[in-house]
Amino acid sequence: MSLREATCAFCGLLCDDLEVEVAGGVLRVVRGGCARSEAAFAALGEPAAPPPRIAGQAATLDAAVAAAADVLRAARRPLIGGLDVDVNGMRSTLALARRIGAVVDHADGAAKYRNLHVLQEFGGITTTFAEARNRADLVVLVGDGWSRRFPRFLERIVAPGASGAATAARRIVTVTAIDPATRMALPKGAEVLALDAPLVGLPAVCTMLQALVEGRPVQPARLAGVSQEALVRCAEWIRAARYGVVVWSAADLDWPHAELTVQAIARLVRTLNGSTRFAALPLAGTDGDLTANAVQTWQSGVPLPASYANGSVDFDPNRYALRDVLARGEADALVWVSSLSGAVPPPASGVPTIALTRADVRLGMAPSVQIPVATPGIDASGHLLRSDKVITLRLPRLRENGLPSASTVLDALLGQLEQRC
Repeated sequence: MSLREATCAFCGLLCDDLEVEVAGGVLRVVRGGCARSEAAFAALGEPAAPPPRIAGQAATLDAAVAAAADVLRAARRPLIGGLDVDVNGMRSTLALARRIGAVVDHADGAAKYRNLHVLQEFGGITTTFAEARNRADLVVLVGDGWSRRFPRFLERIVAPGASGAATAARRIVTVTAIDPATRMALPKGAEVLALDAPLVGLPAVCTMLQALVEGRPVQPARLAGVSQEALVRCAEWIRAARYGVVVWSAADLDWPHAELTVQAIARLVRTLNGSTRFAALPLAGTDGDLTANAVQTWQSGVPLPASYANGSVDFDPNRYALRDVLARGEADALVWVSSLSGAVPPPASGVPTIALTRADVRLGMAPSVQIPVATPGIDASGHLLRSDKVITLRLPRLRENGLPSASTVLDALLGQLEQRC
């Protein structure tokens, strides 16, 4: 049996045009897939419903929920992490966090906050997939995350001839060095300029482009692989654009104070909007980071990471970042909720751990309680926020394996705590 127009939940593009073949519960992408989606669907294997486990021993769901409730009753500084869940999973997570006064953060919160920090401190001018696809005559690609993390981005958003007049004469700038295979995948009909800057040279490149766009003199570039001629030509393309878009993935910018690079991009975009139209298109949403942050913001008015201790909500990226809380030994219990990705296991924290994970995940060290849960868009329906943050897409269920959703388990856990408070 083939299911048409299935939605892939394994990157922030949320491509909803896949055709998936279902044979005995095994899923195989037969149309519309990419290397990432094909591997992700294949890794799911046959549908299975392994039992919950308490200290490594098989148990019933009710017993596992009761044991998890006992762990949380004994905790004074609980931490909830992972959070690669759908909208309902995050709603239930936050209900539990309010009840137990937990600190909450996403597993990839550090990368997410690079963009958020700049938005809070400096502001930003962003666009949508539809606007970029239909109107952009210049696309500036920073890093290579747009290819590695979002493999169909070129095909769905950048490829000339998709729709709209702008795509026929589209120009593309690759700011940082990319591998030959990625370079070959660039649209053949586009005019391409490669700066080939090292990733760590991005702040200098952005600063030089800012100066050139403003007509200020700059010293010759002293970055490996970047010529002054290429920088000048890039600035000319940028000034000539009628609708330019700069694209990056914050997960690529993994070095101290990387948010300054994002700020340099935001400053360049702001300057350009004085004479033309230019926008940023930060790519995110993989492993549910945007969805988790959006639900947190809808419900509390502040983003992640946050603390629900003392009966209130407090946002502080320095105090409540997941890794830092664990490193400082400030948590005495960890609830790890991870229903989307099999590659986000709970960290070895040394504290009692309750793990809600995909059915195929095998953990190296048995947590206090492990409860397999359904994967949204595979074993259960759900909703996720797309990378451009303008639409929440429904994920239809593709097969049945009898596992409860993360929200069902979390609601049951909350019910246990309420019964014996």
